[in-house]
Amino acid sequence: MIVSGFEGTTLNARTEDLIVQQGIGGLILFERNYKNPDQLLKLINDLQSLNADNSEIPPLFISVDQEGGRVARLGEPFTRFPSMSCLGQANSNELAYRFGLGMGKELRAVGINMDYAPVLDVHSNPENPIIGKRALDTEPEKVARLGTELIRGFYDAGVIPVGKHFPGHGDTSQDSHLTLPRVERTRESLEQCELIPFIHAIQQGLEIIMTAHVVYPAWDARQPATFSPTIMNVVLRNSLQFDGLIMSDDLEMQAIDQKLESIPTLGTQAGIDLFLICHDLEKVSCLQNSMIQDIETEKILMATIEQS
Repeated sequence: MIVSGFEGTTLNARTEDLIVQQGIGGLILFERNYKNPDQLLKLINDLQSLNADNSEIPPLFISVDQEGGRVARLGEPFTRFPSMSCLGQANSNELAYRFGLGMGKELRAVGINMDYAPVLDVHSNPENPIIGKRALDTEPEKVARLGTELIRGFYDAGVIPVGKHFPGHGDTSQDSHLTLPRVERTRESLEQCELIPFIHAIQQGLEIIMTAHVVYPAWDARQPATFSPTIMNVVLRNSLQFDGLIMSDDLEMQAIDQKLESIPTLGTQAGIDLFLICHDLEKVSCLQNSMIQDIETEKILMATIEQS
């Protein structure tokens, strides 16, 4: 249930320990893990080989944040895809599909099986400091239509797409990497704008959705979406009938001010299936130890863990 960052461009003892001893579910790649495609393919094959002899353990999620534009972790000779807003300007279903297929094929060629894309946020606030050109468009229906074509392209390439950031990060005026934003819109407005792309993506077969570290008072005035049972269970699971995996955004972002020890209980109560920590391996161990302790003391029910 934990996806972790790691150090180095080759397999090392600490990363091996993460996989073999700690039983990590997946790894996220950054620039620090990449030199060239041949090196990356060998690294990923080495990572996957650690569990290969155990048929009861599924392959690792090997993931990356490769959207195009300014969010691209893998440099040349990987294609420098433009920002997703270019697809909105082109307004071509075929081009959106080919974008997902082409990007997906490059990732799959080196063993990456999950990409944190497409961005399904609607760019509804021009003052937004973090989404901007990462979004497909300002129109919910267009984001939905092009987003589903991207998803189809990724799947046809053999890569699992992760739609983000539920229920929508497009109307924030603050960056959740730095602080906890709030979206002060009515429930009706959120349903008619932010949710539309996710509804279409779920109908298209999207299997993993990433949460937003954003507060939506219309649904929950206290907790960000990541830790909100109302948003994750009532809205996403029940209303939108999503039965795939719910994944947190990076839990090291400044929007998350909860103590790390409290995150397993908060997250599992909200319905988080995958907890993402991108950088600090001590925090990975702390989160895991806290989760084990919470299971042993029955703060977290074993049935919840088995469901995830």
